[in-house]
Parts: sequence; structure tokens; C-alpha cells
Amino acid sequence: MKLELRKLIHERRTRICHVPVYACQNCKRHELLPLIKADLVRYLTSLSDQESSKIRVSFADVNEPAHVLREVFRTYADESADDFQVRCKEAFDERINMLLDLFRYAQTMKDADWMKQIEGRLEQVSTLKTVLPENSSNFAR
Repeated sequence: MKLELRKLIHERRTRICHVPVYACQNCKRHELLPLIKADLVRYLTSLSDQESSKIRVSFADVNEPAHVLREVFRTYADESADDFQVRCKEAFDERINMLLDLFRYAQTMKDADWMKQIEGRLEQVSTLKTVLPENSSNFAR
């Protein structure tokens, strides 16, 4: 199965773009990355509280790993699996460093809510970064 960013349709009214999934190129089956499933469910719950009109959103706007992967796929130019793995590692490292800088700033501002939010974002990125290398030879654009 290959790592892709897919558009998911929920209850025929919500289109969620940039959702990381594993997709089988032969049987066309796909499954969510287990690490983002809980975040996606929370996001869907928050969307269901909104009005019932059709909406289109990007999961990358609310999920750090999806955001980083979207940026990697945007700049990916059919390179080898090794190059893709290096790009992913660099992108995740850059995001972690940026979030750590933000965390330090939030500490100096003594903003506990912001610090907690950044900790959650760091946890998301760090967790997926540790899992990605074992699957990085399997990717699709």
C-alpha cells in the first residue's frame, strides 16, 4: 500500500481534502493512517456541529502531519523513494524545530493555553515522523 493524500467525502456533504491514507494500487482499497484516525474523527465531529450545507475543507489546515505531507507532495518531482524519504525527514524536522521555537516563545509569554496547543501539535508531528520511515518507500503522488 502506498501513502497518499486523498479526498474523503463524509455524509455526501463534506469533502475533506489532504487526508493521509494508505492506498492499494491494485484493488483501489484505502485505509486511514492509524495515527490520524482519532484527529479526523474529532474534526468530523466539529464539522457536524456546523450548518448542514455542503462544505469543502482541507485536513492539512488542522492536522500538522497532514500539513507537512501536503507540502512535501507539492514539491515532490517523481524522485526516488530514498529522495522522498529524505524530503519527508527534513520537512518533519523543520516543522518540529519551528514548533519548538514557538513553544519557547509561548513560555516567555507565559501563555499556558498556547503552550498546550503547541505540545499537541508537536506530539502529532513527532509520532508520525517515527512511523513514516518504515513506510516511506511506498508513496504515491
